[in-house]
Amino acid sequence: MRRSLSHFAPIAAALAATLACVTINVYFPEAAIKDLSKQIEDQVQKEAAKQPQQPQQPPAAETPAPPAGEKHQGGSASLLDLVLGATPALAQEVAAPEISSPAIRKIIESRAQRASSIALYKSQGAIGENNRALVEPRGLDKLADLKSRAQVQQLVKAENADRDALFKEIAAAKNVDLAQLPKIQETYAATLRDNARPGEWIQLPEGSWKQK
Repeated sequence: MRRSLSHFAPIAAALAATLACVTINVYFPEAAIKDLSKQIEDQVQKEAAKQPQQPQQPPAAETPAPPAGEKHQGGSASLLDLVLGATPALAQEVAAPEISSPAIRKIIESRAQRASSIALYKSQGAIGENNRALVEPRGLDKLADLKSRAQVQQLVKAENADRDALFKEIAAAKNVDLAQLPKIQETYAATLRDNARPGEWIQLPEGSWKQK
């Protein structure tokens, strides 16, 4: 009997190792995803701010060239200006590795193009942020014409398609199983609630809606 029980020892060890692996695989990096969601939303707003026509800056070629004897000095001054002036601004623009990925950058730029329209309809109470980190039509009856209502529906559909793709990219970047997409959405929704402006509709985790 003792000999037969000893045969189960390797099996028990293998089972314990398997259970340990399962524990590791279900780990959810909530803090890391929360931080990434904040950075992505910041990038969306920064890109959205670039959408309006910006005043044109004079081309560098139009700047009067310094006298021949002062070329080196002028070049040094430009380098100094770059170091003292532009470098801090550039440092603020440095994005997390995940944000620099082509797939996530494309989604950020796509969302930025409609960000102002979504913000407008949010302010009118026609769109809200639900607890799955998706936008949802609300109070469409507040919009006077059918054209505006149709535009809201199109905006919601396009925005949510981008967000669904974004959540999958985040899962891939953070090595999270796709089965945990709902947790990614819940975590991301918390960031969107935090970022909501006063008067906008948000859905709380338990499902109720309120104006912030």
